[in-house]
Amino acid sequence: MGKIRSAWEIALEKTASIELDKERYQHEADVDKARRIAGSYLVAEEKTKEETEKELAQLDGKIVKEALRTTILQSLSLPQEEILDDRYERLTFLASLATGNDPSAMDLMGQITGFLKQYPMHRKDLVEKMKAQYEPMLAEKEERLRAQYGQSIKLKAENDKEFIELATKNLERLQDQYEKSLEGAKDQLKALLS
Repeated sequence: MGKIRSAWEIALEKTASIELDKERYQHEADVDKARRIAGSYLVAEEKTKEETEKELAQLDGKIVKEALRTTILQSLSLPQEEILDDRYERLTFLASLATGNDPSAMDLMGQITGFLKQYPMHRKDLVEKMKAQYEPMLAEKEERLRAQYGQSIKLKAENDKEFIELATKNLERLQDQYEKSLEGAKDQLKALLS
């Protein structure tokens, strides 16, 4: 009969050949530290540019650049509501640190942030225009219902199934167009941040 081994002995056998890559581990820890510094600057309104720059200056430049590139690219997404804070100005500052204030990168960053600020307004405008175009159809439905039931019924576009389907379809199309443009711009920015 064979010897019965404990789970601990089996685990030790299986992990005996695993080696730690200390350099890779240290690199990932440093990138994570730089990303946390950048992230805290993005969300903490009381954290200044100078404090952030000073903290990042204590780390290796290549690591900071890698961390900032990841942070910036992940933070650039379509907002669902109008942006009322200085989030994009803070991202632009981080981009200036990552690129050494490269004019082409800063220009592209300005275009991207302007584009992202436009998106909620375009969504709102689209919905308002669709409501205006749909108003005559709602009036016809109200008239049919009044004739059918003998009393006036006020309909709203937001509660009409056909309008909701039409609005959803058009808003999805608008979002897809913006997403494609944003992805292209982010690819260009990634190349400048590398």
